[in-house]
Amino acid sequence: MNGVRELLREAIGDAKSVAVLGCGSELRGDDAAGMEIARRLSGLSGRVRVYSGSNAPENFTGEIKKFRPDALLIFDAARMGRQPGEAAVISPDEMDGVSFSTHTLPLKIMAEYLRREIGCRISVIGIEGADYMFWAEMSPQVAAAVDSVVSELNELLFMILLNI
Repeated sequence: MNGVRELLREAIGDAKSVAVLGCGSELRGDDAAGMEIARRLSGLSGRVRVYSGSNAPENFTGEIKKFRPDALLIFDAARMGRQPGEAAVISPDEMDGVSFSTHTLPLKIMAEYLRREIGCRISVIGIEGADYMFWAEMSPQVAAAVDSVVSELNELLFMILLNI
């Protein structure tokens, strides 16, 4: 997970408020990565809001619009052709070639909608998974990636909360 801090710092930019949206299925091994990140950050509030979108992240568009963050970070497991556990920001142009876990609405459409509605910076951060089978445990590589993302995000978001 080399470079995760830089990846997250770039996604947050100079935002004064940040929304984090975790996506995925907790029943399908590595697909739970985004949900685990949201679960571990769920105690944050104020200028940082965390949403657990599961398989229907679009259900939170209303709450995100009301919050009006400067930056929205969407975390999900993705099949990007990388090494398991590797994280990458996926641009809207690349989303058509990336396989995400099943969602009722494609993330690309949801991200474009929110960008039009509130004009915030939106970053979809995919974590390459290894095992998406039902009832599988999260792979060690993805679990380590989640640990790294949560650790770095806690530090970066804490600075936003303190207005540093």
